Amino acid sequence: MIKIKGLTAEDLNGFMDAGTEFHGELRFRNTFRIDGKLKGRIVSENTLIVGEAGEVDAEIECGVVSIRGTVSGRIQGRERIELLSGSKVKATLVSPRLVIEEGAFFQGDCEMTPTAASGPGRSTLVALPGARAAGEDSRS
Repeated sequence: MIKIKGLTAEDLNGFMDAGTEFHGELRFRNTFRIDGKLKGRIVSENTLIVGEAGEVDAEIECGVVSIRGTVSGRIQGRERIELLSGSKVKATLVSPRLVIEEGAFFQGDCEMTPTAASGPGRSTLVALPGARAAGEDSRS
């Protein structure tokens, strides 16, 4: 059985391995992981995982977007967006919740949008200890 950081193969609806390239629109249910290259559009109500080897240039609209690879474009996370350690993101982010781990690179714009789940006017930004924005001096 395949196990990916707490997920079993049964939890994944699809997987795009390194060495695979896709151009177009991807729609899926449940959880989908990308470790290959994708250019286009990604749409789902559920979770998208971009793994360490993943390279995505797309307009993304998903419930949860968790990134450890390289992503450019526009990312809308209806629930949250996670920029994990090692990720390289050059994009416009739109979400009620944003998590940025130490070691993540982010360059772009961020729009914190409230949802019914978080209550009117309530958004959450979580910057984990030691995390720095692109261009921020580490000596400050």
